[in-house]
Amino acid sequence: MKKLAINNQEIGIYIKNNEIEKVYTKGNYWILFNKNIEKLNINEIIDEKYHTMFLENETLKSMVDFIEVLHNEVLIICKNNQIYNSFYNKNVMIWKNSTQLKAVKFELNSTEEIKNLTKREIDILRKAGAIRIISVAPYFEGILFKDNEFDSVLKAGEYQFYNNETKISMVSFDMRPQTIEISGQEILTKDKAQLRINFMVNYQITDLLNAYQSNKDFEKMIYQAIQLGLREFIGNMNFDDLMSDKNSVTNYIIQKYQAQFQEIGLKLIDAGMKDIILPGEIREIMNRVLIAEKTAQANSITRREETASTRSLLNTAKLMEENETLWKLKEMEYIEKIADKVGEISISGGSNVLNELKTMFTK
Repeated sequence: MKKLAINNQEIGIYIKNNEIEKVYTKGNYWILFNKNIEKLNINEIIDEKYHTMFLENETLKSMVDFIEVLHNEVLIICKNNQIYNSFYNKNVMIWKNSTQLKAVKFELNSTEEIKNLTKREIDILRKAGAIRIISVAPYFEGILFKDNEFDSVLKAGEYQFYNNETKISMVSFDMRPQTIEISGQEILTKDKAQLRINFMVNYQITDLLNAYQSNKDFEKMIYQAIQLGLREFIGNMNFDDLMSDKNSVTNYIIQKYQAQFQEIGLKLIDAGMKDIILPGEIREIMNRVLIAEKTAQANSITRREETASTRSLLNTAKLMEENETLWKLKEMEYIEKIADKVGEISISGGSNVLNELKTMFTK
């Protein structure tokens, strides 16, 4: 004989021919030496191999909870208030008098956003993989689809759904002003000048669902529409007209597309010509024209200044002719200028030289 001790956290079972012949609860027992007793911890999940035997034994059947987990259900087993295990579409058995295990079952059939669970329940389901998260970033909006069909428009935030067979997906868009650059557009003007245009458009989504339903790739639609508008307008302008009034292109694009975009939930904020790139030959011709224009302007200014100078001299001469004192002052001014450049004066010939100097400086 041997002694068998069963504590209050254990259950002992004796199995013979795949049947449970005896159940041992808390206490001390004397058993035959060759008798094999299996001890089970009541704070552990009962192994699936025992399920049938336990249900066939009336004593054990009353001591356990047999939980059926159906399709689209999840069973969460918590141990000491911490998630311990989770089960999908699988039956589970635990002891009724367990002091540490607790079972909670959730149905996952709903396709609606989860709103009726506590934060702890949501955390438990998230750890068990029974919840899927749909996140919409700040300044974004999202379009939610269920089984590839439109469901709703989501604002920025986090949305939680059960992880079931329903396919849930979301596409999001930035609701802030966006910029599209239409670069490298080679366009022929009306007079056959080939130009390369870089254009820029600023737009903003005002009605996401309307814009998406009109064209899910509306950014590409904007690009193509502006591209065609540029070709249409510039193709009917002469090169010189375009260069003298580049703003007319911007005005045309805004007037043509502002109302059209607004109808599909888009706001055309602004547009503008970024660059006009000329071919090498035209660029050289433009440079020559510019040089010629600037040279002509310089020549005109020079002639104008010369004419003004001559007119000033003529006016001075007339005044000097009419006023003897003014003539004498002008004469003295020039003598002063000459004297400034004279280093020394040598006098010879007696008093006649002095008289000549006196005569020179007086009248």
